Amino acid sequence: MGSDEFLALEAQLEALERQADAAERQTAAMEAIATEMRYQNAVLCEMIACLDDLSARVDEHHMPDHPPHDRSGPALQTWIHDRLFERDQLEDDGPEFRWGSPENWNGGDRDE
Repeated sequence: MGSDEFLALEAQLEALERQADAAERQTAAMEAIATEMRYQNAVLCEMIACLDDLSARVDEHHMPDHPPHDRSGPALQTWIHDRLFERDQLEDDGPEFRWGSPENWNGGDRDE
């Protein structure tokens, strides 16, 4: 093996090591993002549960015609999934089960 071939192989090895380092950094960054998203999702779910509880108390205080909302965590998740599905169905030109566009975020249960 000549010295040129050795230098070429050494350069390839260095390039592969840089790629491996970059992949490791990307993996670490993606794991950090996933951890942050899990935290934010937990906070959002807690806020939804608190708002749902608050709306039940306000309804009780104002003596509604119907019983207050009493939804479990899985029921809230189903409600959110249903709302996303409804918004996505409004987008005829896009694939199903997307987050939807902001124009479709209004409406729903309220009479407007």
